[in-house]
Amino acid sequence: MNTLFCIEKNCSFKPLRDFATRYAEDLLGEIHQIHFINTDDSLEYLSKNLNYLIQNSNNILILSPKDSLQEISSHIQQQLDSKAIQEKNIYYFKILHCLITLQTLPPNSPQHSLESLLQTPKNTTFLYPLGIECKSAYMLLKPLAKIHNVALQITFESNEIGILKAIGDSQESLKNFLQEMQQTLQNKIFPSQNLAQSIIKILAQNKQKITTAESCTGGLAAYYLTKESGASEVFDAGIISYSNTIKNAWLEVSQNHLEQFGAVSEIVVYEMLKGALKASGADFAIATSGIAGPNGGSPNKPVGTIFIGVMNKNGDEIIQRVLFQGDRNYIQEQSCLYAYLLFLKLFFKNY
Repeated sequence: MNTLFCIEKNCSFKPLRDFATRYAEDLLGEIHQIHFINTDDSLEYLSKNLNYLIQNSNNILILSPKDSLQEISSHIQQQLDSKAIQEKNIYYFKILHCLITLQTLPPNSPQHSLESLLQTPKNTTFLYPLGIECKSAYMLLKPLAKIHNVALQITFESNEIGILKAIGDSQESLKNFLQEMQQTLQNKIFPSQNLAQSIIKILAQNKQKITTAESCTGGLAAYYLTKESGASEVFDAGIISYSNTIKNAWLEVSQNHLEQFGAVSEIVVYEMLKGALKASGADFAIATSGIAGPNGGSPNKPVGTIFIGVMNKNGDEIIQRVLFQGDRNYIQEQSCLYAYLLFLKLFFKNY
């Protein structure tokens, strides 16, 4: 029996679970037991379950944040009265028939995905800061959340994206909290229980349409939109321009720019946006071009380098270079989520 024990503060997100499971399967083969636990509860959970896990497993892989490795290793040594064999940042414990491997989470482990943000439990919504740093948004909203009996959490925070979660003790309390938040902060923080559906709604209300020109995301941005009912009101078509030939032929991206700067560049994404708007007649366009990996990176453009842009028919645009970590699927999903957030920034002029 092979067991995965994953310690992560954002362990509720499905892509983290999927990535950790794939990683464990690459190391151990089939995984028979999987345990995900929040970092704050990890030592207590280990204490209660470690002996059981050992008795029922031949291999136990414990994935932990780097700053918790030493503490967890000491805890295991004390509980099992067994010394660890250490190789760099990996600790091994051999207990009877069971080998325990303690190491950091894979350096490219994802934290969340758009798929996990499409549906939320009752009385719960996600909050997306648009132009406000995530921790600042949390501090601004915390007193208001307390007044309305709303639990506020930082669900995800990175250099690129911050997401909060608001959980009301009732639907009414959450509604009142969101109303006052929007009165105070306008569109600086965007609440949504279903991000793709919310984008469709605001476009439909304004009788506007959106299109996509995707390279590295391979149609994912279009997929999440068209997955939702009502998409036909706001989305006529998107272009998956994976090759340079198609970028040039279908989106009129300059061949000179492709050769001089490469497909993964600001100027190419800019021209993809213009080409998509011209081809579709839409009001807004989203474009992505990058290196999703695992191959294709370089010192100047490592794997995870993505150029993401949005543009409206008036020529207003936002194009940003970002560097995501993760496996290929995670990088694609993060790029799609980031593109949606850039669209909201452009739509509400929060840039």
